[in-house]
Amino acid sequence: MAAQTPQTTGDFTNKQFSEQEVANKVIEQYSEAHARTFYKYVMGGGGYDIHYGMFRTAADGVFESSKNTNAALLRLLDQTRPVTKESVVLDLGSGHGGLSHEIAQTFGCKVISFNISPEQNQMNLDEAKRLGVGELISVRCGDFNDRANFPPSDLGEVTHVISCEVFCHAASKPNLLADVRKIVQPGAALVFTDIMGADGADEKALKDFTDRNATTAMARPSQYLDWLKAAGFCHVGFFDGSGHLLPYFSAMLDVCHKQGAAMVKDGVPQPYLDKWVASLTDRVAIQKDKAVFAWGLFSARAPGPLY
Repeated sequence: MAAQTPQTTGDFTNKQFSEQEVANKVIEQYSEAHARTFYKYVMGGGGYDIHYGMFRTAADGVFESSKNTNAALLRLLDQTRPVTKESVVLDLGSGHGGLSHEIAQTFGCKVISFNISPEQNQMNLDEAKRLGVGELISVRCGDFNDRANFPPSDLGEVTHVISCEVFCHAASKPNLLADVRKIVQPGAALVFTDIMGADGADEKALKDFTDRNATTAMARPSQYLDWLKAAGFCHVGFFDGSGHLLPYFSAMLDVCHKQGAAMVKDGVPQPYLDKWVASLTDRVAIQKDKAVFAWGLFSARAPGPLY
C-alpha cells in the first residue's frame, strides 16, 4: 500500500478571505499539531512566543528577538498605565501563552488569556503551571470575529489589554478596536503589535505574507492610528519598528534551513515546510528591495484616570 502524503493546511496561496471566512482559516493556520510545532521552532525558537522580534545584537535569533519584543511591550504597557498586582490584563489572541506568562511573572497580576485554539490554550495552561503562575492565568477560548459572542460581558474590570501580531487576523479591525473599547474600564491601557503593509504599499506586493496567513486585507500604520481614535481611545502612539522585519524574516528562514530536518522529524510535513521556505525567501527579497511590510508597537488609553 502506497504511503499517504501528509496533509498540509494553512496554504492560502492567492487568497484573501471574507470577514465570514477568516476565523475558520485562523484555526486552520495555528491549531493542528504540525503547525504548532512549526511556529514553536520558527517564531518561538523553542519557546512559547509566536511573534516578531526586535534585535539588539547581530547574534540575536528568533528566540532572543522575541524576548526583546516582550520586554518592550511590557515596558510600554506599564508606561501607558502602571501595572500593579491589582491589575487585570487581557492578552487578546494569547497563542501559546508566552506573553501571558511573562506578564504574570513580571507584575504578579491576573491575566486573562483569550484565544481561539483549544490546543494552544492547553499548552498555555500546562506551561503556566510549570512556571508557578497557574493561579494567576485563566484561559478563555473564544473568537474575536464572532460578532454574536464578542465582546464577552463577563470579563470583569479589565485594566489593560495587550496583543501581539493578532489583529491582522481580524475580520474588521475597526470593529475589533471598538469592541476592545467596550471591554475595558475607564483609563485602561491598550498596547499591541501587528504586521502590516507599509503606508502606500500595493496589497499585491504583500502576497508572500497573505499566502501563508489567514487575513482579509492587511492594515497600514496610519489606518490603525485613525481607527484607534475613532474607537474612542486617546493618547494614541506608534513606535515604527519596521527596520526589525528584514532581520527577523531572515532569522525565520535560517531556522527553516538549519532545523528543517528536525522539524520534519517532529511531524512537520515536508511540503508544508517547503512552501514556507519559498514564501520566506520571497519575503526577505521584497522587504530588502521595496520595504513593503511594516511592524511596530501601538499604545492608547481609554479616557479616564491614569491610576
